[in-house]
Amino acid sequence: MTERRGLAGEDHVADADRAERAGDPFAAALALRRHLDRHPDDTGARLRFARFLIGTGERAAARQALAGMEGLPRASHQGLHATLDRLLAELDEAEGLLASAALRWERLLADDIDDPEARAHLARLRPSVNPPGATELAEQTDGATLVSPEGVDALRYRLVREIGRGATATVYLARDEALDLHVALKVLHPQLAGARQSEALARFFGGARLAAGVRHPGVVAIYDVDEAARALAMEWIPGGTLRARLRERPAGLDAGEIAEAARRLLATLAFLHARGVIHGDLKPSNLLIREPGDLVLADFGAAALIGAGGESAGGTPLYLAPEQLRGAPRAPATDLYAAGAVLFEMAAGRPLRSQADLLRGHPADALPADARALLAARVPALSPLIAALLDPDPEARGRKPEASQ
Repeated sequence: MTERRGLAGEDHVADADRAERAGDPFAAALALRRHLDRHPDDTGARLRFARFLIGTGERAAARQALAGMEGLPRASHQGLHATLDRLLAELDEAEGLLASAALRWERLLADDIDDPEARAHLARLRPSVNPPGATELAEQTDGATLVSPEGVDALRYRLVREIGRGATATVYLARDEALDLHVALKVLHPQLAGARQSEALARFFGGARLAAGVRHPGVVAIYDVDEAARALAMEWIPGGTLRARLRERPAGLDAGEIAEAARRLLATLAFLHARGVIHGDLKPSNLLIREPGDLVLADFGAAALIGAGGESAGGTPLYLAPEQLRGAPRAPATDLYAAGAVLFEMAAGRPLRSQADLLRGHPADALPADARALLAARVPALSPLIAALLDPDPEARGRKPEASQ
């Protein structure tokens, strides 16, 4: 752990905290500069220092402070890289490097498709971007048909409207003309379709095939995978995402709904893990709702087979287990921790962590006392289960108590 006090007992980080509360970013930046002179490897303080510099208009100094940090491995510094991408995107945009800024905002959307800041910046930077191989969308089912990149009409699917857009793909509500039913059609962005983006292609279609091999009501059904058209057709679940529902209920969801969600979600994870599959990116935007409490796992782009290698990539920093923040690979226990973080958010109406927590360094492993008290007040019957899922010991998560019926 980095010592924050200097030789004479100064606590420059505390000085920065006081200056920030007083609304004096210059003093805060100066205090952090003094801290970094003695502790240059404190990455959390360096990110915070750069943020203050950007706020005071010292963009060149901010970029210099961040120099070299992009070279840190993403697998063991995911929270750091999310904050770093955000700061560098702001710098790029302010300096007119719009293409670079857009790519950084898209990278942030890959971690969280509902990131409002990233979506707002991309809407301004790329207002006219349409997904590849698609003509203008109509609002009704007599609209456009999907056209593949090679110019071949995929007449089986008739697009209805766009229902989601992320850094890697756009999702449409579409009508399958052959089966006469609505589907969710996910189309990979063209910049990820070239030979140089083979890793992105492999994740996109590899995750889809993993999901297609799993038949369970808690996993979104995959109907078709079309590599030529860079698209996959999935079950259409009209209830939207858990993320959208949480936005509608900022105080948290009802205890009964959370209990049902816990029962179904943990049963789905048990089914996946028994078949050797790790989801790897469990979060509210990757959970669809058939009806309140009935959650369905979607987006298997970060999924992996247990023991197959490559388990260290992917995941969203706010939902990573403590051991992942220290560089440990994905495992069934990390899916369980993410499930606990999601259930906590359903109860509290806010995530277990914040971006500020990650900015200041790894948050404490143990569930804070105020979080335990909140769970005991909001969902007393489920509180022991959620706390067990959030246990810093991965082995303890597997010994979780049963959810109350």
